Amino acid sequence: MTASGTPGKPISSAPAPGLGGATSTRRVAHLWRAVGALAVTVLALVMGSPVPASATAATAGGATRGEVVPLPVADLDSSFVATNEGVTAAAGTTGTWNNVTWFSYTPAQAVRVFIRATSISPAGWDNTLEVWTGGSLVAHNDDFYGLDASLTVNLQAGTTYQIGMGGYRSTSRGSATLTFATRVPTPPLDVQATFGDASADVSWSAPADVAGGVTSYTVLCTPEGGEETVCGSTSGTPPQQSRHVTGLTNGVSYTFRVTASNVIGASDPSAPVTSIVPKAVSTTVITTDPVTPVSGQPYDVRVTVGAGGAAATGTVDVTVGGVVHAGLALVDGVATVEDRTDPVGTVSLAASYGGTNVIDGSSASGSVSIAKRPQTVTFDALPTGLAYAGTPTVLHASASSELPVTFAASGACAVSDGSLHLTGVGPCEVTATQVGDSQTESAQATQTVDVARRGQAVTFGALPALVYGQSPVALVGSSSVGLPVTFSAEGSCTVTDGLLAVTGVGPCTVTATQAGDELTGPASSVVRTGAIAKRSQTVTIAPLAVPVFGGEASTVDARSEFGLPVTFSVAGACLVDDTGRLTAVGTGLCVVTASAAGDEVTLPAEATASITAIGPDSEVEATLDRQLGELAEGAPVSARGTGLLPGTVLTLEVHSTPQVIGTAIVGADGTAVVTGVLPAGLEGGAHRLIAVGTALDGAPAQFVLPFQLAEDGTILRIEERTLALAATGADGVGAVGVMAAAWVLLGAGLLVLRRRRVG
Repeated sequence: MTASGTPGKPISSAPAPGLGGATSTRRVAHLWRAVGALAVTVLALVMGSPVPASATAATAGGATRGEVVPLPVADLDSSFVATNEGVTAAAGTTGTWNNVTWFSYTPAQAVRVFIRATSISPAGWDNTLEVWTGGSLVAHNDDFYGLDASLTVNLQAGTTYQIGMGGYRSTSRGSATLTFATRVPTPPLDVQATFGDASADVSWSAPADVAGGVTSYTVLCTPEGGEETVCGSTSGTPPQQSRHVTGLTNGVSYTFRVTASNVIGASDPSAPVTSIVPKAVSTTVITTDPVTPVSGQPYDVRVTVGAGGAAATGTVDVTVGGVVHAGLALVDGVATVEDRTDPVGTVSLAASYGGTNVIDGSSASGSVSIAKRPQTVTFDALPTGLAYAGTPTVLHASASSELPVTFAASGACAVSDGSLHLTGVGPCEVTATQVGDSQTESAQATQTVDVARRGQAVTFGALPALVYGQSPVALVGSSSVGLPVTFSAEGSCTVTDGLLAVTGVGPCTVTATQAGDELTGPASSVVRTGAIAKRSQTVTIAPLAVPVFGGEASTVDARSEFGLPVTFSVAGACLVDDTGRLTAVGTGLCVVTASAAGDEVTLPAEATASITAIGPDSEVEATLDRQLGELAEGAPVSARGTGLLPGTVLTLEVHSTPQVIGTAIVGADGTAVVTGVLPAGLEGGAHRLIAVGTALDGAPAQFVLPFQLAEDGTILRIEERTLALAATGADGVGAVGVMAAAWVLLGAGLLVLRRRRVG
């Protein structure tokens, strides 16, 4: 057999010479590549190659021709599932193709065998077949049934052959059913035939035993009294199981048989199907003249019979409305039932042509509708100059059938009790109708006139009091004929969907209009004018933080509901600046006023809030700036007070004999500082440095700093710091020496004084 490869594949080589006519035939694989797994399954079913279930165990052959596995079949008319999974071999090493798995077989006698591989898993994988004996290639094939390989070889008795199944590409691996056949198929089954015009359609079923796969079918025809000949065949993969046979003689009885062939040969003929007589196919057509008859008018029923483009001969039976006209002769293929008269309705029609020995019979059926007779209507002319809501007009019309006439109207009018009523403006169409009866068609006559429009007036009251910022106001106006009134506005207002919205302060003019419609003319406009006043506003002050005298300022948070600028004023123990910063200047009640001046659309407004200012703790302290052991006379002293009542006096005195060292007036921030020196003449002994001020609440605030002097006027102690004296009054050691020793022991520096608060 010859072989043609798929694109990109080499063509399989011819069988080796001297092997009894082994051939290799290939098929173009493009179509089978497209249909994939479905084609493989269909081929296996049609060609008879078994497709084992997925659970069927696959047999692996040897990995080389030297490691072959005996073919696992009882004879060469069997099949089994083989696999090349696990085999890796490049093309041309152990065989022609890739990944070949090998089986061996030694026939006891010479035999011609057909071998086919049908892919199972994966479906449609590209398998190959090759047969060797010793080192000689007997035959090989790649694509025969799509991507499935097959080949036919003559095997010599006693010779061992290696049968290899592989893959076209290096990645081609899978399982496939290997089918072997050494016999021809059994005859096809269930042959059937139906006649046509000089033809017949013959069909059959596949043989019970396809013996490896059917490659063609042959149809055998035998005319009565004649010899059997081949009248058609089919081939393919698989071959079609039906054939349209032509060239037969009409009127002659035929017998049909079918044979099936595989690559081994042809089967015996099938059981015959007999007495198939081809005949020309006839057609029967029924028509009427005229096509649509009218009640009371005669008409003809015509039957036309043709066969193969020619007029048929013989007779035809025609039935019209249940009346049978049998055996009417066909003249040039036509038979006629003449002058039929029927009332309105449907008349059934049927025709039956029995045929001849060479023309098949045919029939037709149908019906014809009998139409009603026509009539006319005469309609008296309508008057001109009609106006909407005018006086009704009486209508007059008559029918040629003398049946009663009715009236209907559309547009700007209506009909009631035979009179025309004008219901609108514009065209008015009036129709006079006679509806007919069971045998008479309806008829109409129509006239058109124009109707004029009516007038109207608009009512619209005065505008309500309006304030800027208010919600829109619904405007109410009416038309004397009930049509909707529309509004427009000028000035400090607008109108949308009938709602009057204020847009500013000042005049507002609203105009009410009604433009009319198809029935009504426009109305005169009504104009109303009003004035829009300024809106009021609200100023709010957030809760105030408690102001503390001498403490940090807080912010007054005041707002206009419309976001207008706010200014502040304050009365009492506080001050407020332009930015709203609130500062306590004493203690007591603070009254804060926030004002918004308004604008072109807003009235002014203000709000007040009260809070009590408090003071910090009053504190005074005194400092003696001298080291222990030094003379007190002229020592720097000072007093400092905070949280004191502004305008009062801070006094610094030295006791026991009171002497005022200095005074200072307390400033607006509650602070004061007094500086001075200790006076001369202070006697040895205990003394006090006293700072006295007035707290914010009027209570005294003072600080006392005790200190002690030696007889020589030097400082022995300040608060808890004491200069120790010598235990005895040894000569040469005076007070100054003792103080110097204390200086060395205690070091230099200023004493940090303890504060005393008096609330």
